[in-house]
Amino acid sequence: MRSSPWLACLVALAVSAVHTAGASAVNMPAVNPWLAESPYAISHHNPAQTDVTHIPGPTRSAALTARDAQTVALTWCSAPTYKRAGDDIIVIASNPLGLVKVRATGEDFSLVSDVPYPGREDVHARVDERRIAQVKDAIDYRRRNRQDIRLLIEAWLMYWKFGINLRTMPSGAYALIDRDGYHYTFYDRVHLVKSFDGNRVDEPLLPVKHADIVAQLPAPARTGIDKILGINLTYDGHIVVAANGAVIVVTRDLAVVDYRLFPGEYVENSIAIDENDGIYLVTSSHMRKLVWTGERLSVDEADGAWQSAYDVMREGEALKLGAASHGSGTTPSLLGFGDDEDKLVVIADGNARNAQIVAFWRDAIPAEFAQKPGTQSRRIADQIPFTLSRTTIEASPVVYGNGVLVVNSTYPEPGPIAMDLISNAFRAGTTRAAPRGIQRFNWLAAENRFERGWLIPDVDNTDWMPPAVSTANGLVYIANRRNDTYEYFAADWETGEKRATWTFPDDSVLWNNWGGITVFLPDGDLLLGGFFAIKRFNTGELRD
Repeated sequence: MRSSPWLACLVALAVSAVHTAGASAVNMPAVNPWLAESPYAISHHNPAQTDVTHIPGPTRSAALTARDAQTVALTWCSAPTYKRAGDDIIVIASNPLGLVKVRATGEDFSLVSDVPYPGREDVHARVDERRIAQVKDAIDYRRRNRQDIRLLIEAWLMYWKFGINLRTMPSGAYALIDRDGYHYTFYDRVHLVKSFDGNRVDEPLLPVKHADIVAQLPAPARTGIDKILGINLTYDGHIVVAANGAVIVVTRDLAVVDYRLFPGEYVENSIAIDENDGIYLVTSSHMRKLVWTGERLSVDEADGAWQSAYDVMREGEALKLGAASHGSGTTPSLLGFGDDEDKLVVIADGNARNAQIVAFWRDAIPAEFAQKPGTQSRRIADQIPFTLSRTTIEASPVVYGNGVLVVNSTYPEPGPIAMDLISNAFRAGTTRAAPRGIQRFNWLAAENRFERGWLIPDVDNTDWMPPAVSTANGLVYIANRRNDTYEYFAADWETGEKRATWTFPDDSVLWNNWGGITVFLPDGDLLLGGFFAIKRFNTGELRD
């Protein structure tokens, strides 16, 4: 944290390039030259959406105090991205109401700007740090007194007090920073916004262009496309938008280039992209590969595109059980890079009995491969039950080497209204049972199948938080909660053995990470989102 964090990044990157898992070196996703040179320039760490970082995280346990934490207030943020500007580190937290910019150079974590999305100025002006603190304090009071119904009411009131709703809450959930330092995200259902600060640390981050993406489509194509769910960046610098019932390719000036429609299918997750611009989209009924040719968005088999059905529950059943998705709840994650024998894309399905981990062949199906019993198509390389999770998984799979790590995200006692995620987020693990357990699965390339790996059954997954693997030390970092106090712990990626734990300062809901992604700053400090604030924890000094 200390001196030369970006030099430390380069050293860690060199180490991670030769990091081994088992006996063989681990190939990593190809670097996208159009993304900013940063450990976290895009949600889920890279276009392949693997949640793997080369930053070495902490290795020594500690009980973190309030002095070890810095916060910047906001309503909710999935995971702040960050970039470098000279020797400075700039954190950008897109959220339901706007764009927060923070200076994170050295030990700093100070607010530079908090700017509303275009057209959202009135709502943004009504929600200040004081109101955010009031909402947090009210929820803390109900949690500490175990008042289940009152806690439910406080959760519902939060929508009104923050001026957001179930349709606009996802604004800013996924974001990216391009190689020129421009930040991109989506807001207010169907808009993209491009923002810039001149790459100067003390200048505000301001929208320079925004566009209604759906309005650019021909009138007949707009029907049913009512919200954007995710974005990614091709290896030739085009933005790919996942919207409900569609995939849309736009330039970095936010002009639509091409699109493909999937009528009657929900799109509820973001997308993965490989180095050949294969685009991996999971809908409520199908796993799809589209191909960006550089000129058009192809669904033709001749270009390498394909589709496959996968197992799903009856319509509406998963939502009654507390899921946030009609089919799969996971953003696809890619497995296999470089000269790896198998290239797969991995999701969790919506099987009626319990979630299954499903791997699809990304490219040509091996000639000798026969369709497996119980699968929906020959495109499915294998599927294996994840018996801990009754419904689909909402936190995307973490993929490193031949390993796939998933968390149980089924709320045992969901709230009374389908898709009311906030009341589940605040009551589970406090007044109601929490979803528990994580498990690693291993892909056996020689046998074309999954096997079960290590299991940690008592992890509290109320926050639906994907873990993250550090290639520098071979540890996986996992969000947890014990006795209503939030914490993180590190486990050995190969064995699942717990190595260290970091308890957060107290039992306040401030330290939640709901719907977030695990991120490390270059110096090893934890950078987390969730409700009420983005947080920086002084964990970099706890590295061996």
